[in-house]
Amino acid sequence: MKTTKKKSVSETGHNKNVANFSTVYQILEEMDTLYNPSNPNITLVNLVPLKTQLQLVIKELNNKKPIYKNAVAGREEKIKGLNRLTTRTLNFAKSISISETDKENLQSQAKKIRGDSKPKKINPDTAEKESISTAQLSYDSRIANLETYIEQLASHELYNPNEEILQIESLKNYHEELSTLSSKVNKAGNALLTARENRNALLYNDETNVIQLMKDIKSYLKALGDSGKPYYKAIVKLRFTDFKK
Repeated sequence: MKTTKKKSVSETGHNKNVANFSTVYQILEEMDTLYNPSNPNITLVNLVPLKTQLQLVIKELNNKKPIYKNAVAGREEKIKGLNRLTTRTLNFAKSISISETDKENLQSQAKKIRGDSKPKKINPDTAEKESISTAQLSYDSRIANLETYIEQLASHELYNPNEEILQIESLKNYHEELSTLSSKVNKAGNALLTARENRNALLYNDETNVIQLMKDIKSYLKALGDSGKPYYKAIVKLRFTDFKK
């Protein structure tokens, strides 16, 4: 069995490994008493729980992906108006009688909200821990800067716009909504990463992972000589890719 170590670019390769493992199990079942290894790790009775576990973790992972995707979409929809709102409130602050230093301080804080580069959209099929964490930090930074900015605005009694959307209470409510949505994304992202780690443990990282078991199974079938050759040929056609980091 030839394996290649590389970083996953999609869920397709992992799912193919799971599907191929189920096919291997069916082939071994067809061998009946001919398949009788002394290595307990590759006996049919011990392969059954692994096959079941794999099906469960794949189902769990498939459940977590849309939850994360929806949470990200909800936050993205809410935060897309942040820059424009910041600009409007800053312009209002510039229209009232506060010192130039205060205006400069507000403008500096506004730049922190608007100046961060827009985080790349995260694909739940390919999202790794680093990309999720980096995106989360960027959003958390903008939301934290917004809170500081609102406090600065509120410190000026003359900041009292008639427009409801620009008022301090409205800004605080907006900040709270963003914080709640971002927390949901963080929770969903962690759940997605946990589900993915559970799958990877069974396929690549546990001591008796699928990749290692396939090597042992292949070697045992070769040891059977001619009687095992048809089954070996059928199994060797099934490709298993090692995505272990």
